Amino acid sequence: MRLFDEHVVLRFALLLACFLFAESIPDILNFADRTYSFVPYFLAIVFLAYVALFYKFPVSYSKKIRNDVEIPEPKAVEPIRDLKKDLIEKDELFQMMIDVSSDGFWTFDVATGKVYWSNRIAKMLDADVTTLEDSFDPLKKRVIESDWEAFREQLNAALQTSGTFSCVLTLLDATKKDAKLVISGRVQSNGMGRPIRVIGSLAEAVDRKSIERDNYKYVYQDALTGVNNRKYFLEKLKSDVDIAAKRPDYVFAVALLDIDSFGAINVSYSINIGDNVLRTVADRLKSLARPDDCVARIGPDVFAIILHNIQSRDPNDDLIPLVRNIHNKVKSPIALDGKDLYISVSMSIVVNQDVDCVEDILANANASLRDMKKGINHGGIQFFSGGIREKAMKLYKLEFEIRRAIQAQEFMLMYQPIVDIRAGNRIVGFEALVRWNQSERGIISPAEFIPIAEETGLIVPMGALILRMACKQTKQWVDMGFTDIQVAVNFSAKQFSVDSMVDDVRRVLAETNLNPRNLKLEITEYTAMCEADKTIEIMRALSNMGIQISIDDFGTGYSSLSYLKRYPVHTLKMDKYFVDHVADNEEDASFARMVIGIAKSLNLDLIAEGVETKEQLEFLYREGCRLIQGFYFSKPLNADMALEYMKAHYNVPTQGSTFETEQNAVKA
Repeated sequence: MRLFDEHVVLRFALLLACFLFAESIPDILNFADRTYSFVPYFLAIVFLAYVALFYKFPVSYSKKIRNDVEIPEPKAVEPIRDLKKDLIEKDELFQMMIDVSSDGFWTFDVATGKVYWSNRIAKMLDADVTTLEDSFDPLKKRVIESDWEAFREQLNAALQTSGTFSCVLTLLDATKKDAKLVISGRVQSNGMGRPIRVIGSLAEAVDRKSIERDNYKYVYQDALTGVNNRKYFLEKLKSDVDIAAKRPDYVFAVALLDIDSFGAINVSYSINIGDNVLRTVADRLKSLARPDDCVARIGPDVFAIILHNIQSRDPNDDLIPLVRNIHNKVKSPIALDGKDLYISVSMSIVVNQDVDCVEDILANANASLRDMKKGINHGGIQFFSGGIREKAMKLYKLEFEIRRAIQAQEFMLMYQPIVDIRAGNRIVGFEALVRWNQSERGIISPAEFIPIAEETGLIVPMGALILRMACKQTKQWVDMGFTDIQVAVNFSAKQFSVDSMVDDVRRVLAETNLNPRNLKLEITEYTAMCEADKTIEIMRALSNMGIQISIDDFGTGYSSLSYLKRYPVHTLKMDKYFVDHVADNEEDASFARMVIGIAKSLNLDLIAEGVETKEQLEFLYREGCRLIQGFYFSKPLNADMALEYMKAHYNVPTQGSTFETEQNAVKA
């Protein structure tokens, strides 16, 4: 061990301290009280001396690293490859690729004459892979003799030229007489050009025609019915229009057939029955159409036929008997599960002489069909006429304007009073009647836009707007002191079919803070009878809220009196049709008496609508009908005029009133 190192100064200082302690020991002994009091000093000197001479202080390694010596990088050790394992992995990968392929693979060793077959080929030849012979015999046994000889000739020719070959083999199979395979091969040669091996494949022959047929079915055929689809129909129609543009004498017609009330068939029976109806109609159309005609399904329940080559000078001479025959045969009863199902079919026809483009032909045919289904010719045949398209365009424009009017809130309410003639003609309520204050045309009658709103479903948002407006106005009148007034709002069948209908009404009442007893909802008999169980449930929910229910136009619909006991109805409204002639027609008078009697027996209020003459009023008064609505008392009024009418007829004396005094009050 070295006595001196880089810490020499520190070691020298420690030795110096030892020397000083040693020099001071005699002085300490002279003053010591005890003999051994110098021992600690002695031990301290020994300890310091030991540290100074023998302690190894920490070394700073940063100063000991040498930078002048280059240390070589360690050499990468080359891994020892297992060539046998690599070969096995490559063979496994190659075998896996062969097994997953849809084609079979084979090799022929020229020297030994042995053949290797893949597992896929064994399946193609219906053979057991474990017992498959290593020769061409398994293939020879499965193909016809002529194809086998052709294969041998091509194989030998390829061996001579070191080329490739391919031929088709027909299998010997009683159940698959037309089953074919394609065998292909390529010769592998050595460095001297001699063939050593043939590598080949075996695949199922591709039937191009079958593939084309399948592609056609996928692209152009309706999957359910087997007739052409809309895509094919439009392409064919475009082709016919182009031909007619080049040949003015080329005449064809397009017929659309719509199965009426097809949705009811699905609902009443089942979707499977509906599908069977569509298939039956399609089969009938295919059998009735001429060879050159095109039959297609272009909608859920709409079929189209392109009737080609109308030869007669007047196209209708050829078309009328043809379309009548198609219409009569298609709508004949359909036998399903041993029962006859009767269907109705509406049919519209457009001749290309009337229009000259695909869009116009379809637009006119659809317009004609739509117009027919709404009219008395429902379920019949209708040829296109020029006015139908204009009418359809007008309706489309009106539908757009209605949508805009709902957003702009262009609708306004008029209020027709309902009075009690046995209480001094006291007003008891109003019926809210909607009007359309159109910016360009002014006030539009509901008869013009309500049917379109019903048909398009716009009646739902429109009805919600009307209900909110009526409730808001009624709340204002109630706050002014007319606490017993009731306002009736009409609801359509489509509004009743909305699942959230009850919640929507409750929300409007909450928003306007209107008491439910001041609101009455009017529905027609038709609405009440549609989905009766669901309608009754909705009506009960509304009635439990405190809202009264009124059956409008009573007597003009189904008049199923047995259902009235089930319905939570408060009021019946006798239609104007029966009120008009109660004073001069005994049949109408008898019917009015019957309705009044029904209302009394069921303890329901009865309102007579459309009362316009004194004679009508006298009859109703005598028969005990007390609630009257009609021009005899007032036409529909705007909100301000309705308020003035209430002020005059809300608080009227009822004691001792007679019909004569009430008439005087009316005149006043």
